Amino acid sequence: MKKSSILIIAIFIAMGSYAQNMNVQTAFNHLKKGKLKEAIEAIKPALDNAQTSMQAKTWFYYGNICFEIAKDETGIFSNVITQPLDESTRGYTKALEFDKRQEYTEDIARMMSGIAGLYWDKGVTAFENKSYSQAADYFTKSYNIGEQVERKDPSRLVWAGNCWILEQNWDKAEEIFDKLKDLNHKDPAVYIGLAKVAVAKKDFNKAVQLLDEGEEKYPKDLGFLTEKANMYMVGELSEMDKHATLNTLLKIIDIEPNNASVWNSLGACYALDENNFDKSAAAYKKCIELDPKFISAYYGYSNLFLDKANRYIKEAQDLPLDANDKYEQLVKLAEDVFKEVLPFVEQAHTLNPQDGAVKQILKEIYTRLKMMDKAAEIK
Repeated sequence: MKKSSILIIAIFIAMGSYAQNMNVQTAFNHLKKGKLKEAIEAIKPALDNAQTSMQAKTWFYYGNICFEIAKDETGIFSNVITQPLDESTRGYTKALEFDKRQEYTEDIARMMSGIAGLYWDKGVTAFENKSYSQAADYFTKSYNIGEQVERKDPSRLVWAGNCWILEQNWDKAEEIFDKLKDLNHKDPAVYIGLAKVAVAKKDFNKAVQLLDEGEEKYPKDLGFLTEKANMYMVGELSEMDKHATLNTLLKIIDIEPNNASVWNSLGACYALDENNFDKSAAAYKKCIELDPKFISAYYGYSNLFLDKANRYIKEAQDLPLDANDKYEQLVKLAEDVFKEVLPFVEQAHTLNPQDGAVKQILKEIYTRLKMMDKAAEIK
C-alpha cells in the first residue's frame, strides 16, 4: 500500500510538471500571437511549480512577455502586471541563473540591453517632466542592467547624479559621482558634480580641491571651465578665491576667443573693481562687437558708465559752495560720460523697448543732456 501511495504521488507530481510545461509552451504561443494578457496568465503558474520554476526556459519566456508588455504604449496592459520592466529583468536574471548550458545567454544579453534602453527612454521622459528623482532612478537602472550584461555606459550614471543635484539630494548625488570617480570615468562632470555637492554641504575647501583637480585633468575642456567660472562667480566659493573667476574666464577666452557670452561675463567680473574700468568697458564692447543683440552687455556697459558719471556728480555735490571751477569741471566730466554711454542705452531700449528700468535711465540721460524733446518721447 505504501509503495502504491508513493507511486501515485510521483504520478501526480509528474502530471503537474507536465501540465506546467504545457503552460510554458502555451504562454510562448500566446506571445508569438501578441496575446500578452493570455501569455502572462498561462506562465504565472509555471513560475511557482517546483520543476518548471527551475527551468531557464520558463523564466526566459516570462522575461520576454514582460518586455513586450513594457514596450506597449497603449496602456491596455496596465492592470495585467505592475512594473513590467522590473519583472522582465527579474525573469532574465533568473533565466541566467538556471541556464547551465547557456542556451539563452546571448539572447538574454540582447534583451537586457533593450531593457536598459527602455529605462533610458523613461529617464529622459521623466527628466523632461522635471521628475528628477524618478529620472535618476531610471538612469541608474539603465546603467545597472547594462552592467549585468557587460555593456556599461557610465554616462547614464552622470545623468542620474545630475538629476539628484537638481533634486537637491546631495547624499545620493555624492554616492553616484563617487562611484563614477572610482570607475575612473573620464568626464569632467564628475568633478563638477562632486564640487557642487561639497558646496551644498558647506565644505568649501573640498570643493576648491575638486575643481582644481578637475582642471588639472581637463585643462582645455570648455564645459568644465565654464561651470567652474559660474560656481566662483555666483556662489559662496568667490570668498575662497577672488581671482578664480577672472582667471578661469581668461582661460576660456584663450580657447574660444569669439564667445560673446564669456566676454560679457568678463566685463561683469572686471566691473567689480573700479580700477579695472577700462578692461570692463573693453570686454563689454568686444561682446557687443561679436553679438550686436547681446542685450545684457548693453546693460553692463551702460551701468559701468552711469556709475562713473554718478561718482562725478556726487563728488561735485560734496564740494564746498565756493569751489565753482572744480564743480563745473566735474559736471562737464559727468556730461561727457553721459554722451559716451547714450548710444548704448538707446540700443538697449531698441532691443527691449518694454524694459522700464532702461526707459527711466534713458529719460534721465536725455534730461541731464538737456535733450528735452527726446526725454518727452519716453513714455
